[in-house]
Amino acid sequence: MPRAQMTSRERILAAIRHEEPDRVPISPRVGAWMTAEYADTSLARQLEVLPDMDFMHIIGGPGGHQICTNPAGYDIPDVQVEQTRRDAGDCVIFERTFHTPAGDISDVTRVPPAGREYGVSPNPVKLEFLIKSRDDLDPLRCILPPVRMDPDTLRAYQQQLGDRGVIMVNIRSALDHNAGDARGMENLMIDYYTDRALFDDVLGLFHERSLAAVKAALEAGAEFIFGSWYYNSLSSGWSPAIFEEVFVPQIREHVELTHSYGALYDYYDDGKLAQSMELIAGCGVDVLETCTPAPVGDFDLAEAKRTIGDRVTLKGWVDLLYVVKHGTPELVEQTVREGMAIAKPGGGFIIGSSDSFREGTPRENIDTYFRACLEYGVYD
Repeated sequence: MPRAQMTSRERILAAIRHEEPDRVPISPRVGAWMTAEYADTSLARQLEVLPDMDFMHIIGGPGGHQICTNPAGYDIPDVQVEQTRRDAGDCVIFERTFHTPAGDISDVTRVPPAGREYGVSPNPVKLEFLIKSRDDLDPLRCILPPVRMDPDTLRAYQQQLGDRGVIMVNIRSALDHNAGDARGMENLMIDYYTDRALFDDVLGLFHERSLAAVKAALEAGAEFIFGSWYYNSLSSGWSPAIFEEVFVPQIREHVELTHSYGALYDYYDDGKLAQSMELIAGCGVDVLETCTPAPVGDFDLAEAKRTIGDRVTLKGWVDLLYVVKHGTPELVEQTVREGMAIAKPGGGFIIGSSDSFREGTPRENIDTYFRACLEYGVYD
């Protein structure tokens, strides 16, 4: 006999408590698909067009900066910014210099256009990084804004969503669009071996800010922290040994701070997890996503359910590319059915996607995904 119907919020929280709700929560990532289909990723529009979704909606966190963006204007106290823009084929090159009280720093970024082979939200490419040496650390501090979060903004999202899900505040790791873009991932990997002091100082600067952002979000009333750690992924090139030595203590600090406020922590890595999931689970995270299977990732859902499934809620798993975008409706249904059979028992599973459903995904496959999730996710 089916269980009494729950709200999406109740359903998500029950799954995270490793209880069996009325059905498995359905919470795929949909930003890229919404952009392509509706040119609108707002929560209001998602609530309108996705009636069967259990929303774990992500909003921007405190402590944003302009390391990865090139706005038309800058408002940084005591800092003058020179920025030029020039065309380079179908891309745009931004060159900028920050004149700070501690000295000058500069960078160069290539920005591809949205659409075509670049996708709806192409990543900018750093041709020159802000941090070229230790001398750039003090000027960098001058351009980073205070870490603050407006409680009213968070409450407005929570009220808008109501019982259709939960609001999660996005906090990036020290690497994610922080040190990884200010210094460069390859440079940092070399620094680890050739200039460990610089490596530690760069990571330490941004880790301190990320912890401050967690605290600011929690003090503003956040119930969920969405921890973005994909630059830290083994898919980025880090070894399991470095992951354990350097990143695990940072993850643990994020999680312990979050739990000290009675909030929950969702850990995001859309890359390979087979060799890191035990370490991540050991940090006490509440949710682990995106659990990407082969061939893009290496996540074995059955093995994860057996080894860490009693400690961590597994979220995601359905391959956005080879199943949902390029597959048939029959493959989509089969994949959902298999995932439910493996991970549904005992709770602790939120079905989602390996990342955002992409532009060009057939609507029939999207509809089949939600229909199959509703059909096979019910608890008797």
